[in-house]
Amino acid sequence: MKRKIKITLTFLSMVILFSCGYETRVINTVHKDGSVTRKVTMKTSDEKFKPKKYRVPVDSTWQIQIDTEVNEAGDTSRILTAEKHFANVDEINEEYLIDKGSNKHLKRKASFSKSFKWFTTVFRYSETVGKVMTVTCPASDFLTNEELKFFYLPGNVKTEIKNGTDSLKYKALSDTVDMKSEIWLWTGFVRQWIEIFYDRFGNHPDLTINKEEMLSKEPDFVNQIIEFEQADEEYEEEFLQDLEEEGFDEETLQSLEKEGKKDDVDDIEILVTSVLGSNFYSSFTTEIDSAMSVLENMTEPYFSTDNYDIEIRMPGNIIASSGYVNTVPDSENSTGILWTVQGDYFLTQQYEMWAESQVNNYWAWIITALFILFVVTGFVIRSKKEKD
Repeated sequence: MKRKIKITLTFLSMVILFSCGYETRVINTVHKDGSVTRKVTMKTSDEKFKPKKYRVPVDSTWQIQIDTEVNEAGDTSRILTAEKHFANVDEINEEYLIDKGSNKHLKRKASFSKSFKWFTTVFRYSETVGKVMTVTCPASDFLTNEELKFFYLPGNVKTEIKNGTDSLKYKALSDTVDMKSEIWLWTGFVRQWIEIFYDRFGNHPDLTINKEEMLSKEPDFVNQIIEFEQADEEYEEEFLQDLEEEGFDEETLQSLEKEGKKDDVDDIEILVTSVLGSNFYSSFTTEIDSAMSVLENMTEPYFSTDNYDIEIRMPGNIIASSGYVNTVPDSENSTGILWTVQGDYFLTQQYEMWAESQVNNYWAWIITALFILFVVTGFVIRSKKEKD
C-alpha cells in the first residue's frame, strides 16, 4: 500500500528545491447564448512557458500575451495571459480531450443549459472532473457540513481566513479538517485496494477471509498507515534540515531515492502483516502486489494533478452555486464564483463546479401587463355596455 502512496524523502526534497509549477487561474465568462469567453493566466519564474506544463489546454489558437513582473525583492516572474471565445461548451470539451498538458489524465467536462421560465431565464454552467476511484467513500461520511465547507475553499481563501480576525478558530478548524480528511483519503485507498483484491482473487481456494471481514479491518489499515506517515514526516523534517545545512548533490538524492523504493516494499509487508498476519502475507504476496499495481495505475491522476483555480462569471444575477464568492474580480465584470481543482476533491467522488444565474425577461413582463390591461379593459367595456 505504501509503495506508491508514500512520498519518499528524496522525492519531497527534489520537489521543494527544483519544481516550479505554473500558478494558474481560469476565468469562464458565460454568455446568454451558451458561448464562453475563457481567460487563462499563468505565472512562473521560468524563463519560458512550456506547453507540457500547462494545467489547462492553451494553444496557438488563443490570443496570448506574456508580461514580466519584478517584485520588491527583485525576483522576476513571467505572466502568460491567454484568451479565447468558444461558441459552445462542446468546443471546450474538445480541447480537454486533446489536452497534452500536465493534467491531461483528468476527465473534465463543461456543460451549459438554459431554462426559459417566462418572466425569467435561468442559466446553468458547470465544469466536472470525473472521480478517480470506483468505490463509494464520500467525504461527508467523515466531515461535518462546516468542515466540508472549509475543506472545499480555495487555497488562498483558507490562508486569508486563517490569518484573519478569527485566526485561532480557523486554525483549529483547519487542523481538524486535515486530520479527518487524511483518515477519509486513506480509507478510500484501503477500500479500493480491497475491492481490487477481491475482484481479482476473491475465488482463490486458499483465501479464508471474506470481503466483508476484510472491509471490517479498514480502520486497522488506516491507523497503521497514519502511524507510518507520522514517523516518515518526522524523519523527513530532520533529514531536510540536515540537507539544507550540509548541502547535497543530485547523485546523492538519486542514491537515497533508490534506497527509499526498497524500503517501500518492506512497508507493504509490515502493513499487511500487522493487520492480517505473516501467514496471509506470505501466502498472497503475489496477489497483494498485483492488486497494489492496479491501484497505483488507477490513482495516478490523484498523485499527478497540478492544482488550479477556476472562476465562473454568469449572465444576470447568480442565484445558486457550489463555490465561493470571489470578492476581488480583476475586471469590471460582475463578481464571479471561485473553485480550486485539486486531487483530493475527485478521488472518491465526482467533483462538480456549478453556478446558476437568472435574467429577468422584461419583454415578458410587458406582454403580460399589456395582456392583463387588455383583459381588464374588455371587462370594463362589457360592464358598461350591460349597464347601458
